[in-house]
Amino acid sequence: MSAPTVSLLPGECHLICPALFVAPPGAADLKIRAPALDRLLARADHVEAPSRDPLETLAAAFGLTAAASSTARVRLAGGMPQRSVGDDQSPAMTGALNQAPPVTGPDRDLPSAALSLLADAPERARDGCWFHADPVHLRPDRDRLLLFAGPALAPRVDEADALVAAFNAHFAADGLYLIAVRPDRWYLRVAEQPNLRTCPLYEVVGRDLDACLPNGPDARAWNRWQNEAQMLFYRHPVNQMREAAGRPVISGVWTWGGGVLPTVSGGPALTIADHPLAVGLARASGGAWRGLDALDCAAWRDATGTVLFWDHLWQSVPAGDLDAWRRGLDALDVLVATLLSELAAKRLRRLTIDNGIGDRFTLSRAAQRSFWRRRGTLGDWIVRRSGPDRRP
Repeated sequence: MSAPTVSLLPGECHLICPALFVAPPGAADLKIRAPALDRLLARADHVEAPSRDPLETLAAAFGLTAAASSTARVRLAGGMPQRSVGDDQSPAMTGALNQAPPVTGPDRDLPSAALSLLADAPERARDGCWFHADPVHLRPDRDRLLLFAGPALAPRVDEADALVAAFNAHFAADGLYLIAVRPDRWYLRVAEQPNLRTCPLYEVVGRDLDACLPNGPDARAWNRWQNEAQMLFYRHPVNQMREAAGRPVISGVWTWGGGVLPTVSGGPALTIADHPLAVGLARASGGAWRGLDALDCAAWRDATGTVLFWDHLWQSVPAGDLDAWRRGLDALDVLVATLLSELAAKRLRRLTIDNGIGDRFTLSRAAQRSFWRRRGTLGDWIVRRSGPDRRP
């Protein structure tokens, strides 16, 4: 379900912190100390938000949802290019695919790739339909195929350039074009927007690949070329050298978040974040942007609403990096303490912290004095939200 859009008033700060209640293995042996977060969580008003996706929560803060972005400027149905040589689809199958109803509304992808590309390579973002195409490693496990990604897999610049060049030469006739704006961040442009729904990479890592494959009328053709790309990469000299050196091979690309660059007409006056989607949303909306390393109280005092996307915890949890998680939590607690001071001094009117997957806590100036409230510490919430159905 998509998150409802959020309108911020002057003096309001919306802090989105994915994986707020998720800890890496080993954290249970630590005594979690986060006094400012404990105070905020104890005294704030808690609501169950409908969103189950951090990036959709972020986009909703700019008035953008998957449903609102479903009016593409390219043809939806039958968007996957059809190959004439070696194609295993009959003419009847191709015709049925082209006539199938498009995946629309909340079942459509949030076009996070085009918006992220607006941050990474703005001169390219308006050119067609884009998908994230992250390099991944596939590993068999009994009767399953598991997918892995992250910094440990990231190729060197020369490796990324070689794999991208091979991909583009092989798929040129199919209208597929791959770019690596960074060695670990790739994007795929397609000639026409395919009619399918994809699964974000962060929901796939470490899971059975078959349970996360794209679905929709164009999924069969889409999955076929991805399998072909796996074979292409498997035989490539880059992977032969990586395997000989004991490094994980790059098995292929995981595509998700497809769409054309949408119009973003709302949003906060100030965005504080490093994540490319947050930066792209700020650029698309015309709002101001600052990185997390340039936090400045004076900036949000004057802003007509501030969105702060804190993804340090989100990055460290999948990697199981307990030290990075601890540092990120300490820095987050310092930030929250500063925001609480701003609230007490009446330079902020309302502070909201949101884990992006269903929990939202809002603290007003008056509620900050509600010392009798006891809704649990951060450690308590981590235990409460540690069920198997609450993925980070």
